[in-house]
Amino acid sequence: MEKNASLLQRINHTLAWVTVALFIPFALSGYGATNPEVTMLLTGGVFTRAFSLYLHVRLAAPVLILLMIHILIGGRTALTRLGVREGRILDLSMILIGLVVTALIVWLQYPYF
Repeated sequence: MEKNASLLQRINHTLAWVTVALFIPFALSGYGATNPEVTMLLTGGVFTRAFSLYLHVRLAAPVLILLMIHILIGGRTALTRLGVREGRILDLSMILIGLVVTALIVWLQYPYF
């Protein structure tokens, strides 16, 4: 199990950096949707209100899903450190929680999908 835990931690580390890379334009576009004058000035006119709103809506689901995966992997690691036995039950419960939260995110983001 040690090799799998190490692989999971490397995946989690990579996911964290990908999430940060997506979160920066997500946060900037969210601010640009509410304060377009400031954001247009700071970005040289690239982040207009329309573009900021478009980008923010398009990045919401991927950012939230990546963040959720990162949290679930960290939660699994924390549970094993607290003494919860590693195995299929733990893995399946984390996968089930992830699927339910992903379904909620998609349903909230795209209610007519």
